[in-house]
Amino acid sequence: MRFFDRRQFFHCLSAVSAWALGPAAPARAQSAAGRRNVRLRKPYIAIQVGAVSFVDEGTEKVLDIFQERARVNTLWLNTYTYGRGTGGRQVPGHPLPDHGVQAYDLDYHGGAFYDYDRKYFRNTCLDDFRAPDYNRIDIIREVAPKAKKRGMDVFAWDYNNAYEDMPRRMKNYQQVLEIDAYGRRSNTPCFNNQDYRNHLFGKIEDLLQTYPELDGIAWGCERQGPLMNMIGGGWTTSYVTCFCPDCRRKAKDRGLSADRARQGYLELEKLFRAARASQRPPDGYFVAFWRLLLEYPEILGWEKLWTDSYHEIRSEIYGIAKAISPAKPVGWHIMHNATLSPFYRAEENYAATKTYSDYVKPVTYNNCAGPRMVTFLKSLSGTIFKDAAPADYLGFYYKLMNYEEAPLDKLPTSGLSADYVYRETKRALAGVNNEVPVYPGIDIDIPTEKGEKQTTPEDVREAVKAAFRAGAQGVVLSRKYSEMKLANLGGAGAGLREAGVA
Repeated sequence: MRFFDRRQFFHCLSAVSAWALGPAAPARAQSAAGRRNVRLRKPYIAIQVGAVSFVDEGTEKVLDIFQERARVNTLWLNTYTYGRGTGGRQVPGHPLPDHGVQAYDLDYHGGAFYDYDRKYFRNTCLDDFRAPDYNRIDIIREVAPKAKKRGMDVFAWDYNNAYEDMPRRMKNYQQVLEIDAYGRRSNTPCFNNQDYRNHLFGKIEDLLQTYPELDGIAWGCERQGPLMNMIGGGWTTSYVTCFCPDCRRKAKDRGLSADRARQGYLELEKLFRAARASQRPPDGYFVAFWRLLLEYPEILGWEKLWTDSYHEIRSEIYGIAKAISPAKPVGWHIMHNATLSPFYRAEENYAATKTYSDYVKPVTYNNCAGPRMVTFLKSLSGTIFKDAAPADYLGFYYKLMNYEEAPLDKLPTSGLSADYVYRETKRALAGVNNEVPVYPGIDIDIPTEKGEKQTTPEDVREAVKAAFRAGAQGVVLSRKYSEMKLANLGGAGAGLREAGVA
């Protein structure tokens, strides 16, 4: 059977199964059979790395550093990204690390850092996304053969974050963007838009068919639904989405009124606008928020529609990958907000995610988490918890999240402790019922602002040890090698030795 026929078969199966059993049904059937034969390293010591590092420093030198300093046995090659969080050199304005070219790449563009086969993108308008950077290096063909000779595994790190200038950087991107409650195009693509879906699916097909040397897929996308965006935090968009024809059709199938949802979100926007102006409702901000949820239950219904669509995308990606290469692991980068927001934590349910996963990588970036946590708490105090200041409810918040961390005024400079890594790793393992491996993401020099917490070798060492003490089967050193100091990368190696795993 030709592959495209197999893909069509899978999508038909997905539609029938989803109708009968719910959105995760097709992957549930795949995962039970597929995980028995999936090849997973023990321990799994991975590092996220982009093309620029191999260009600037030489592939063999970079691989030497990884193995000597951090006992790395798996590479997450950033095959696709438009953002500086995972692509390019250090984020401009932050100190350059002690390796690589000592200059910012201010002309960074992004896209696919490999030579994809256009035949896998015949059914999408998003078929022109090759990164022009670094003389169009094919990161897989450059790095994989050299890594294999060293016994290292190579994963494609497919990172699908959206950025405001994407329409300028990717042809036809405007056509797949979500539509907000005012009928405007947003800055984020819609998971129910078939062109965008086919773009995401095509990359997985292409990577696994064109590059048999790949050992697995790491997939990430840091997005959240309209209600989470309105509440606030570090992963927000100003648009209330999505009300495109595809989402409206999906809502109709659920018996959910798009017009009522839209009206509810507009009323919620009025409330938060009043909060920003400190115009307190008679019964307070939280009571007014809850009253709107009672008046417009469609608000939560639309949030669930968005979240279900996100999980369905991951589920279908998993099923497509398993149809091609059953033994190759496919797993998910779980964004930081799952450890900072009790609301988003409820939506990123590990018990559901495990049904379409071979592993999960929860972001447990403890150093930058201090400033990020303060940002999130301040956002709550500007919306649903406008009645109080973060210091008023910090103790309650810590109890909700099961954390024991610093006072509010110390968080930006202290970050979070290794205990946070331990607790989040334990929570993830409990969530997946120990049925799939958990590889916590370890923060090594993720940029923070001047005067805020900076990474030390001890921080990395203790975080790595905490992850393995909690029962992790591996770690992913994050976010990208091109922003890591070598001494701090060495802290990972020290932690592995002290944990007795390398």
